[in-house]
Amino acid sequence: MSKPKNNYLFLLIALAFAYLTFGAITNVAGAIVPKIKETYHVSGSASSFLASVFFIAYGLTSVPFGVLINKSGSKFTLIFGSLITTIGVLMFASVPGYYANMVAMFVCGVGITAIQVAANPLVKGVSNPEKYSRNLTLFMVLFGAGSYLAPHIVTFVKLRGLEWNYSYWIFTVISIVMLFGLAFPKYPPEKTFGEKEHKSEKSFAVLLKDPLMMMYTLAIFLYVGVEVGVANNIGLFLEDMHKVTNVLGEGAEAIKNSTVANYWLGLLIGRLLGSFVLDKIPTKKAIRIYISCAALLLACAIFSNNLTIVLWAFPMVGFFISIMFPSIYGLAIESYKKEYSGMVSGMLCTAIIGGAVIGPLIAKVAEITGSIQKPNWYLGMLIAFACYAYIFTVGIWAKEKHAV
Repeated sequence: MSKPKNNYLFLLIALAFAYLTFGAITNVAGAIVPKIKETYHVSGSASSFLASVFFIAYGLTSVPFGVLINKSGSKFTLIFGSLITTIGVLMFASVPGYYANMVAMFVCGVGITAIQVAANPLVKGVSNPEKYSRNLTLFMVLFGAGSYLAPHIVTFVKLRGLEWNYSYWIFTVISIVMLFGLAFPKYPPEKTFGEKEHKSEKSFAVLLKDPLMMMYTLAIFLYVGVEVGVANNIGLFLEDMHKVTNVLGEGAEAIKNSTVANYWLGLLIGRLLGSFVLDKIPTKKAIRIYISCAALLLACAIFSNNLTIVLWAFPMVGFFISIMFPSIYGLAIESYKKEYSGMVSGMLCTAIIGGAVIGPLIAKVAEITGSIQKPNWYLGMLIAFACYAYIFTVGIWAKEKHAV
């Protein structure tokens, strides 16, 4: 019988705070996209791209940070990532300008990637075996709570008469707390993985040639892209299509930020309930049902002239896309033998770079088919529906037996 790992309680608390922190920093983008457009006088697609630069870091640095963990350990990687994140949010707070903010956003992305790549497996290492699932679920809830709180922090700053970028001073303080919190607890002994490097290279070569793996990777790319892309464009959509500033005056910004926050809250609630749903319904069937509902509700959000319906529909979209990432990820892992699981996970994490692509693409298509002043969001959002359509097909062709 394994010995309980209660001596890692402080590390678990520090990790829990880290999930809350990087959830907030990752998903504050939806609230600041309209402010970027207004402050720097750029197009909607340009402001959306700045926010999405964060996710380029995932595509470029997930695998390198995995290597760093093998060489230097989880503690070094977590502290290094926390330091980079703190530098990034401090840069965003203190150095204004479109391109300066873009660099700061990328630095934040690099830091958060390091933290997430190191934290996810570490949760298992410091949890009692019978409590691992509970802890990981709790930490994902905290990530969602951070995502929900972040837009409200922007509103809080604005209501006190400060510029929106002052919210990043708050994130700087939170990041410093995270840095010190992760630096001092006791960590489990690190293991070396050097002997596995050759096998990993072989696994990577096999998976690159496998069409099924490429299809799963594309599914994650499109899912993360459309999840983030819809959230980041909500504020622009409400302003362009419903003229919320003209209608609501000073209350418009709070409404836009609340809608973004509620989108993430819907996703959080959906994930909490999703485990019960997936216990009752096969994963592939659940994907088909949930993504169909998400598409229907996005249509309500896009095509309804009733602002109340729109403000409720966007959070419900978040609710119904909530099971997609764990479902696709789980199907991919189950499709391959155990020795491939690490490399499968690495390839799927790299595909998170989709978050940098779909949002700006939605805004760009809207501008091309309309204009910068009057984007055609009906056609722009067709990109989102196309992503949903592909994800629906995952619920048809996904394999539940070992492919290789």
